[in-house]
Amino acid sequence: MSLPLDDLEQRIALTRPGDTVRGLSFAAVLRLTHERLGRDAAERLRAPLMQRSPVDFFSYPAVDFLRLIGFASEALQPGYGTREAALRACGEAIVGTFFESTVGQTLLRLTAGAGDPKRMYSNAPASYGTAVSYGQREYLALGDKRVRLTFKGDLLPVQVHEGILGGVLTALHREGHVRGTERGLGDSEFLIEWA
Repeated sequence: MSLPLDDLEQRIALTRPGDTVRGLSFAAVLRLTHERLGRDAAERLRAPLMQRSPVDFFSYPAVDFLRLIGFASEALQPGYGTREAALRACGEAIVGTFFESTVGQTLLRLTAGAGDPKRMYSNAPASYGTAVSYGQREYLALGDKRVRLTFKGDLLPVQVHEGILGGVLTALHREGHVRGTERGLGDSEFLIEWA
């Protein structure tokens, strides 16, 4: 599933005036764009949305982040082969930037005990709750090496979350995969398995 302009507009229509996303997510996508396409490309994406570079823990309108992720994935698509792969790369950049931060490093040390992804994923609902102001997430363990996360009222494309959730496995140096299924616009489910 790609993110055509009509899908972007449908997601924007779901937003409420108070829906926000932390600046870290903006910064991560802009950094990825800068690394892959150069400074000018990143500036062209940022300029219509904000006057300055985003501050990691400030909150910004979710509408602006949806526009950024939509247009960044379009710009990055040639380098990743598909729009879906570009969206996943944006998600991986977000979680990678988070884990590089002091807060992310602390979370890795506190919750990743012995590299157990289950501990990290069990904290996903709270972690998402600090990163965005909208939606609900639920965690369910399905076995020792398998969990399900259910998202309701979420604004981002499934592929972005696949990148974020898969990036957790990468940070923990674990092999595995994430399979996202959109149940309806804004509602999705993620099955995460690892070796």
